[in-house]
Amino acid sequence: MSEGGNEKNIFIETLEWICRKLKSANVPYMITGGAAVGFWGHIRTTMDIDILIQIHGEQIDSFLSSLEGDAYIDIEKAKKAILDKSMFNIIHNKTCFKIDFIPLKEDSYEIQKFNNRVKINFQGKEIYVISPEDLIISKLLWSKSAGGSERQIKDCESIYRLNSENLDSDYLKRWVKMLSIEKEFSKLY
Repeated sequence: MSEGGNEKNIFIETLEWICRKLKSANVPYMITGGAAVGFWGHIRTTMDIDILIQIHGEQIDSFLSSLEGDAYIDIEKAKKAILDKSMFNIIHNKTCFKIDFIPLKEDSYEIQKFNNRVKINFQGKEIYVISPEDLIISKLLWSKSAGGSERQIKDCESIYRLNSENLDSDYLKRWVKMLSIEKEFSKLY
């Protein structure tokens, strides 16, 4: 702990930094993955912050160059990934914490999920996080694609249990059926 007692958790420091950068660049985003589980479920260790971004051609250069002094980033690989709608990552220099960026794909569920993002107050600042329903669905999809993932199912169980009274069950059931993840969903209750 620092003398002044102001030492921050590296996760919080990194999350605050990247949310400021995204807001400043006017790039719509939402926190997802393991980092988002702490907002809706049990808090668990995660080795990175996953962020879904909606970035357009005219924003790419200025956003990426705004990160350059504060983070390790391969600008050319990041540009290519954005144009290819594939994931890329950076490492925040100050905290050595990794951030994975996932460009929004033109897929009906992905767009719906992004439109459902929730604005929350985090450390006195407004940030955007995936909804609990969409976090459950996303993690079930990941579990299915990975051939079954105990960690993903445990995350979903905690999100489902802690938010059961407030979840939009019709929305959940509709997308679970449309995305053919009924078997995975049935493990949650």
